[in-house]
Amino acid sequence: MDSKRRGRDQICALVAAHGALTQAAVEASQLMRAKGRSKFAAHLDSHRAELNVAIGEFGLWAESFGEWARVDVGLAIHPPLITRPADPVAGDRIGADLLSSRENLKRRRAELLAEVGKARFVLTDAGLPGEEITAYRRMVRLWAGEAIDLVTGVHRLTLADQYIRCLSRLRAAQRALPAAPQTGAVYVRQWMDDLEEVDREGELALAETCGYGDFVECYRVSALRQKPFSDN
Repeated sequence: MDSKRRGRDQICALVAAHGALTQAAVEASQLMRAKGRSKFAAHLDSHRAELNVAIGEFGLWAESFGEWARVDVGLAIHPPLITRPADPVAGDRIGADLLSSRENLKRRRAELLAEVGKARFVLTDAGLPGEEITAYRRMVRLWAGEAIDLVTGVHRLTLADQYIRCLSRLRAAQRALPAAPQTGAVYVRQWMDDLEEVDREGELALAETCGYGDFVECYRVSALRQKPFSDN
């Protein structure tokens, strides 16, 4: 297989991976709309639009080197869906669908960046300069990163809203529930388990600000007891 044939195949693989990423962004946007987060969904649509621009520019650049590099990048460009969003998926884990959506975006970004890495070598062998590939990679990292951060933020808001409600109901019934502090600690632990580690202290501070410091303290004590001892 000659270098141009390999180059074309790699461009096709890159376009397919880009399309999978933008499709994941469309699905995440629809999910946020279904949860009443339309403003966040609109921001995500703008990030997806930037990704559409990036692949369009990449396609035009590649095409300028000859017919062999012409690929239909329209397959990777997804507009926002105008159909009615699906109802949120019910599940035992609060925000599970948003978490799944975020992880899907992360996975698709990683797959695309892997294809970009291959393209740097394959297309260079085919005679294409690497600067444009590097620029495209920067755009993907920027806008895919923004999209992932946005979904992470909506997931974090959803968790805070739902768990604060749980703690509020528990507080209202506390007199009838002697084990309320322990139950509150369980809620807090579930909340923290669903967060990335970097976000946990901020959300614990939020719970304390909302008047649930006793539940947070019980959680901290419980977490300390469960922490394995160090040999040092």
